[in-house]
Amino acid sequence: MTTFSLTDYLASFLDIEQTLDKAHFSDLQLERMHKLLEAFGHPEDHLRFVHVAGSKGKGSTCAFLAAILRASGYRVGLYTSPHLYSYLERIRVLEPGQAPVMFEGLISEEEAADRLRYYAPVIGELRQQEEITFFELWTALAISYFEHKKADIVILETGLGGRLDATNALDTMACGITPIGLEHTAILGDTLAAIAAEKAAIIKAPSQKVVLAQQEPAALAVIQQRCREFDILPNIVGGSLSLHIQRQTASGVEFAVEGRRKYPSLMTSLAGAHQAANAAMAIGMAEDLEFFGYLITEESVRQGVRDTLWPARFEIIQGTPSMVLDAAHTQESAKSLAETFRAVYPGRKAVLVLGMSRDKELGAFCDELKDIVGTVVFTRSKHPRARDFHLLDVAWLFPSAEKIVSQSVPLALEEALCRAGSDGIVLVTGSIFVCAEARDYVPV
Repeated sequence: MTTFSLTDYLASFLDIEQTLDKAHFSDLQLERMHKLLEAFGHPEDHLRFVHVAGSKGKGSTCAFLAAILRASGYRVGLYTSPHLYSYLERIRVLEPGQAPVMFEGLISEEEAADRLRYYAPVIGELRQQEEITFFELWTALAISYFEHKKADIVILETGLGGRLDATNALDTMACGITPIGLEHTAILGDTLAAIAAEKAAIIKAPSQKVVLAQQEPAALAVIQQRCREFDILPNIVGGSLSLHIQRQTASGVEFAVEGRRKYPSLMTSLAGAHQAANAAMAIGMAEDLEFFGYLITEESVRQGVRDTLWPARFEIIQGTPSMVLDAAHTQESAKSLAETFRAVYPGRKAVLVLGMSRDKELGAFCDELKDIVGTVVFTRSKHPRARDFHLLDVAWLFPSAEKIVSQSVPLALEEALCRAGSDGIVLVTGSIFVCAEARDYVPV
């Protein structure tokens, strides 16, 4: 291959994320991922992994765990999805001893291109047999890169579900399952039990350690049954892993966790009680890694929680008016968002900028936010799955709020900022893609 454009090469692979509302269960399988790893020379054989699945809070939990392990002196490979601006954000290496910086440690475009150019011939042979998805390719690239960088540990966030997700082709020491809700029902199933079964499939060996967030009873029963099949006793946030919220402000959350150690007065700059719960999960997973030879201290936990940065998770941009960016996109995450808003801005109402993907449950999402909203500006991102809004179609939503439809995020923000006034609050949510465009519009 004499010339190689990373953008053009990636665009030639099936990207299910771009058309997820039209995806089928048959699009997912692990056999292709195993073949890709073989083509890349089995880089996974030289790495150790932890795995996080769930419906909300996966990325934040991974970020907390990565920061704790980095503070403990380890070089950490971090693989997450989706991204705000670039696919490169999904593949990161956090080096010990460095101060935290937003989007630090990204694989460079040159490094990604060089590695894919090198493996292009064997990838091409596989593609002659069957179609490879972008997510499968990018996951294999990530594992190869983490091996090259000699990561001491790799943290994997599932992309979709768990059982057939490309990340589940790896053997893991420990795994965590964040709160499960109804999502991607056409692919994962239309009940909590069915979705929980898909996500609980990352539990697959008696040697694994497992940490669970608080779950709805139907989901918890399925996950606990999966644990029993492998004779695993999971740690559960709010149970064996206690959590106490001490204080919530715009600056973050102060909380206490007790696992095998006591961690009083922890502080994170990520706002919301749900972020404290994500941190508790990460702490439980970090403690579990001690069974595999990793050394974790109270101070490294404290520093890691304090250092964790994760954009567009109740991210407050101070100004006149203030703006809050939150990538909530499910009913459960909207509920957490509303609770956090009430805690940080008691008695206030927001001008809401709302954009969602077509495959998300609009009514239930909006119902969770209706009491904190005075005006709603419906909009759409540039993403192919973005929902188109029309006033007649949304008249039943937010019954007591003024409703406006704007055809782009920048125009919606201009409308919202004007209506909020100098001392108001603009809340941008519904999709990570909307938050990304808003973050571009307002300097951060």
